Amino acid sequence: MNDDFFHYLLLVAKTVPVSFVALMPVINPIGTAIILLGLTSGLSDASRTAVAKKIAVNTVAILAVVVLGGSYLLKFFGISVPIVQLAGGAILMAMGWKLLNQTDQPVTNIPPENGRNADTAGVMDKTFYPFTFPVTVGPGGIAVALTLSAHTAHDSLADTAAVQLGALLGIIGVAFLVYFCFAYSHRIAQKLGTSGMLVMMRLIAFIVVCIGAEISWTGLAALIGQLPK
Repeated sequence: MNDDFFHYLLLVAKTVPVSFVALMPVINPIGTAIILLGLTSGLSDASRTAVAKKIAVNTVAILAVVVLGGSYLLKFFGISVPIVQLAGGAILMAMGWKLLNQTDQPVTNIPPENGRNADTAGVMDKTFYPFTFPVTVGPGGIAVALTLSAHTAHDSLADTAAVQLGALLGIIGVAFLVYFCFAYSHRIAQKLGTSGMLVMMRLIAFIVVCIGAEISWTGLAALIGQLPK
């Protein structure tokens, strides 16, 4: 019994850092917080904290659903993980390229919708779409979560449950960083200044392009490996 317990504990401990590290560069909590800050100008600190909490919860919900049920969904539609990686990476590259080439503007000075205070502009209604999906959890995040879902599938049901638990703990860790970074994004922006924010946005956009290329290449390499020799 003790051997089984430590076996499952080891599976959980191994999977937590794998899921955390895999999702971190794609979710990019700091970069996402900077983008969300530009989309929620005028929020009070209390409102920003509430929105950050909602986005973090939605992030856990979306990624958990994909990790727990993604492998079955792919099997149902007959879609392989490499195909998801190839398509998701390409979409992520397109998003990063668009952000990289957009016209410079101070992202901290975007006015609230229709000139009203952002607290009363229905910001909470946007916490799932578009703030959580696709701004926080985009195609790249879904692709990584689907990959983790395939990784958690084991012959033993108990092993699968242990690995999935580890993946969920990693997801919660990433979501906590999303909450923290956005809740304090205004302070981060003040430290960076307008020029620093623009430089950070360009840097983040370039990283997003690179991450998308890496995900696409991983999928393409796997597909090439499946070709008959």
